[in-house]
Amino acid sequence: MGGKSSAPAAPDYLGAANTQAAASKELTNIQNYANRPVINTPFGSQSWGTQAVTDPATGQAVTQWTQNNTLAPGLQDALNDQIAIQGGRSDLANNFMGRVASEYSQPFDYQNLPQLTSANAPGNLSTGVKDYSGGLTTGFNFGGPQTSLNTADNPALPQFDSSYRDTVANQLMQKMQPVHDYQQRQLETKLSNMGFRPGTEGYDRELNNMAQRQSAERYNALDTAGSEAQRLYNMQMGTAQQAFNQDLQGGQFGNAAQQQNFNQNLGAAQFQNQALGQASALDLANMGAQNSAISQQYGLNQQYANAQNQLRQQAIAEQAQRRGMSLNEMNALLSGQQVSMPQMPSFVAAQQSQTPNILGATQMGYDAQLGATNAQNAAFGNLLGAGAQLGSAAFMFSDRRLKSNIKRVGTHAIGVGIYDYTMMGMPQRGVIAQEVEAVRPDLVKRHASGYLMVNYGGLK
Repeated sequence: MGGKSSAPAAPDYLGAANTQAAASKELTNIQNYANRPVINTPFGSQSWGTQAVTDPATGQAVTQWTQNNTLAPGLQDALNDQIAIQGGRSDLANNFMGRVASEYSQPFDYQNLPQLTSANAPGNLSTGVKDYSGGLTTGFNFGGPQTSLNTADNPALPQFDSSYRDTVANQLMQKMQPVHDYQQRQLETKLSNMGFRPGTEGYDRELNNMAQRQSAERYNALDTAGSEAQRLYNMQMGTAQQAFNQDLQGGQFGNAAQQQNFNQNLGAAQFQNQALGQASALDLANMGAQNSAISQQYGLNQQYANAQNQLRQQAIAEQAQRRGMSLNEMNALLSGQQVSMPQMPSFVAAQQSQTPNILGATQMGYDAQLGATNAQNAAFGNLLGAGAQLGSAAFMFSDRRLKSNIKRVGTHAIGVGIYDYTMMGMPQRGVIAQEVEAVRPDLVKRHASGYLMVNYGGLK
């Protein structure tokens, strides 16, 4: 048991914190190493390399990890071939951009298309024969053929409207944009989880590949919008053509009825006019031939109009196909086989361990020392009380173990040294009990606490 002690020195909290930080750094390095195994598969291998670099933000030396993916020789050759082919296709498709822009920069040309044509109305049919006799029947109740079509209620011929194509394209783009944004966020998260940082070659290459795929999807959307606009236009044109054909069939049916009525009247007139003889029959034949020629001419006109309108439709389809040819070719090149990286098998990652709480342990150790010092000082105070009682009998504590800062300043008559020292927190001067015990054991006694006491009254 020692003398009264001062409070223990405050621990080095900064040193403890640095020690704990160093332990955390070491634990992180161990975990990083444990979570970067070498993976070998039939497709290739994945390994890691390290190098010492300086963190530009802090200036501290850090370890930089590098992920290395090595494909099997055969797979690497196939990948090189695919990349070369894909690069060639991309270059070729890029050369088509000028053609696509040139084709779509010009509006649809309707001025140079064949004009819509309708059949000319037939001439007036002959409705009577030459009057050879006042008693002959020379006229019929014949209203005449239908010479025009009622197309007022028909659908108007459509005009190709590029704004519909733009509307469809914009709707497709708006639907694709959230998907594209989500794909980009997913890819960025995936790359970050794999250890890629923005600006690295692997990171930028994957984002560029995704951008190319999304660009191909947008070009496909433009092509789909153009096809949809063309389909709507063709459907409207078909509706107009169908209405016209119905009107034409109605006119032909009416003319057939008129013709039938005329033939009936003509038969009656022929029966009544048999007396006219050959001259009347000849006139009647001439009238029939004339009417037949008129009908044939009308039929030819109708065939010409149909052929002309068919040529117009073919011209519209060819112009639309020519406008989209370069875009279709470019999309075909861009939608070819894409290069993909083989997936490496996953593994169970090492879990993060807790860093030892060195700073807390340091504080607890200091608290324990402070408590022990306080307990020791309390016990020593009790000892001082007992020493004071013995002091009245001339015995006082003088044990070397209770003294500090001991310095010899003289020699006593009995041959022991006289010293200056600090005991119980106070500077004092006296002898050392162990030395007095060696020459005058009668002047020394042991206290119940185990410390030696000297009878200073006997030294006088």
